[in-house]
Amino acid sequence: MQFLNANAIHNVLNAVLVIIGLITGGLLASGCVQSAVGVIDCSQSFLPPTYAGYAIAAIGALKFIMNICRDGITGLVKPQPPVKQ
Repeated sequence: MQFLNANAIHNVLNAVLVIIGLITGGLLASGCVQSAVGVIDCSQSFLPPTYAGYAIAAIGALKFIMNICRDGITGLVKPQPPVKQ
């Protein structure tokens, strides 16, 4: 029995993306400010939001690569089969 199949890994990565989003929101709520031109200043925060951005991009890329490896390029647009009971 496999503990982490492709579907389980996708769900774990989705949960991580949600957590990173919450952390980014927390950074904004705990000291980071956004200027009038859209620049985020986190000089008062313990963790720069750049790290969260890199993590979100890396996880998204990993999920995309996993889909290509699992289903091929054409699998990205084909309908998924129904779940067997």
